[in-house]
Amino acid sequence: MASHARAGEARSEGPLAGEAPQRIVSINLCSDIVLAPLAAPGTVKSVYRLSKDPADSPVASLVENIPANDGRIEDILPFAPDLVLAHQFTSPFVLDMLKRLNIPVAQVKNASTFNDIRDNIRTVAGAIGREQAGAALIARFDRALAADRRPLTPDAPGILLYQDLGGASTSNSILGRIMALTGFRNVVTRENAVGIVYPELTEVIAMHPDLVAIGVYRPDAPSLAGAVLRHPALKAYMTRHAHEIRLPSQAWRCSSHYIAGIADRMAAARDRLAQGEAP
Repeated sequence: MASHARAGEARSEGPLAGEAPQRIVSINLCSDIVLAPLAAPGTVKSVYRLSKDPADSPVASLVENIPANDGRIEDILPFAPDLVLAHQFTSPFVLDMLKRLNIPVAQVKNASTFNDIRDNIRTVAGAIGREQAGAALIARFDRALAADRRPLTPDAPGILLYQDLGGASTSNSILGRIMALTGFRNVVTRENAVGIVYPELTEVIAMHPDLVAIGVYRPDAPSLAGAVLRHPALKAYMTRHAHEIRLPSQAWRCSSHYIAGIADRMAAARDRLAQGEAP
């Protein structure tokens, strides 16, 4: 664990001009997800607590030995950071305090497009002095998307990506873009700013999806939030009229480059359907 320092020490111990930061604290799951595969060994001193939970984080194994924080200013200062990574919606109070202490901050943004994902990688890579690693990560991401691209034909199978609380992904969400990339027609035609709608179960069945992709969150801990995904009417519909695949929800958490893993699964399902096989 990094040695603790007084708050006043954090003010004057930033990296010299041209030097990469050596005491990075990340205070949001979304910044952690981008940071973890890019950071030089030993430079990350603390990450947000959710990043260490495999149910929420695709980088849990990469940060398991790094101390956790709750994103509060009192959690940050003891590590005397020379860079803090945050999100565009991080507490304004915390951001203002960091500014007053002259602690550099870089923020990732909500990603709803593939370019947003690339931008977040460039932001973090540039802030931590790992531009080449960032460029390489973007190149791997682009290769994965290219390999998963399938034609979106007029007779493309309809898909519904269904999650806890009955949420269904819209076409303008990152998951909707993955559906189109892999050759599926999203049966959800409504859109909104958040990229998710909550149709009634009867409406879901009336959409007649050929494939229902179930977002799986904590499969060993059933909850009321996931009850709709186990509803007998939905199960009856899928038994008679649709195929089902199950997708780990942590892979699309924060809409990062790990979304390529979802694209891999959906492209494989598209290929099997095209061959008349069950996904």
